[in-house]
Amino acid sequence: MAYLDLLDSILRGGGQGLGASFREAQATWIEGRELPGGGFAGRRGDRADLYYTDFALRALDLIAPESSVFANTARHLQWHARPPGDITETLSLLSCARALQRQGGRVRADRRAVERALAAQALPGGGFGPPGQSTISAYQTFLGVICAQMIGHEEPSRSVATQIAALQRPSGGFAESSADASAQTNATAAAAAVLLMDNGLHQADLPGAGRFLVENQAADGGLRAHPEAPASDLLSSFTGLLTLMLIGEPRELDLPALARFVRGAASPDGGFGAMPGDIGADVEYTFYGIATLSLLRTLLDGEGG
Repeated sequence: MAYLDLLDSILRGGGQGLGASFREAQATWIEGRELPGGGFAGRRGDRADLYYTDFALRALDLIAPESSVFANTARHLQWHARPPGDITETLSLLSCARALQRQGGRVRADRRAVERALAAQALPGGGFGPPGQSTISAYQTFLGVICAQMIGHEEPSRSVATQIAALQRPSGGFAESSADASAQTNATAAAAAVLLMDNGLHQADLPGAGRFLVENQAADGGLRAHPEAPASDLLSSFTGLLTLMLIGEPRELDLPALARFVRGAASPDGGFGAMPGDIGADVEYTFYGIATLSLLRTLLDGEGG
């Protein structure tokens, strides 16, 4: 099963269990962020950005697949979608196209432009690095492998799994690149996902990775980006919980405390900020909030079953 299909299957059931009033309130907030010409911007932006448009579609696909935003976005991207310049833009474009296709819409995604963007960051030994760099990146490889899956390319080579496994550090977590001495939550999530997609999980110490993630849960209930981070954040909380679910150890976390952290990041008027006390909200962190609550709902339903 492709990674995004697996993610959908994990999130969808929990998302529908969040309750109609919650889903309606969040959908209304997201729809209210749509720009007049279509598309979505970041928190401080006023121009449509494919990255944030993708997160808005992902969230609505989870809680409000009947939203009019899908038709509006399809029309917007029909005229404004540009060839992707890097792997991040490539994933955003392909992910938007994937969500819109499920709703009967279409986005122009020139395969040659997509392949050029992937090739520009592909490394000779397999995997992907940041633009202009020759060292493997856990995050860029994660994005690149997902993009390759979406256009029907073969699965990553065994050498990719070997290189990613080499990023594991004594703490059990994974570093973003070979130049980094310390592990990070999001790099660990990216590395574990690549190993999962390559059937290379046996090459890493997964219990060690699980311990690293669990130890990154802070007193406020959320997960930190790395052990020295001053505060938890919603992105790290989502990626950490998801990874623990994929490797079979989510209940090692204090799940009620994590749920309180996530709910604390919700704005009273809808949307989510990066953490409790964040005075703003944006569609990216709103997706992370909805998705994390969906994962927690799935775990709770599993206990009840």
